[in-house]
Amino acid sequence: MSDAANKILEQLQAQNDLRMEAANDIAQAVAALVEAEQHLEQVKAGVKQSFAAALKKGWTQAELNKIGSPTRRRPRKKTNGTSTSDES
Repeated sequence: MSDAANKILEQLQAQNDLRMEAANDIAQAVAALVEAEQHLEQVKAGVKQSFAAALKKGWTQAELNKIGSPTRRRPRKKTNGTSTSDES
């Protein structure tokens, strides 16, 4: 192969290496997300079991509701059209 062809192939390989690096970063992030979601589901199941056990030990549902996890708030709607730092 000629030097010109080799140079082109090297440039293309370098570009592909950068793309694969980015793809690897994405794959690792998605894998971490899946693992975190699985862990969250396990924790939620543990909380549910703990609350069920507490009911069996004499706690009332009203008492448990007072100490339960805080409710999630819905994100506020934008009022001025500017983006937040989370979106950039």
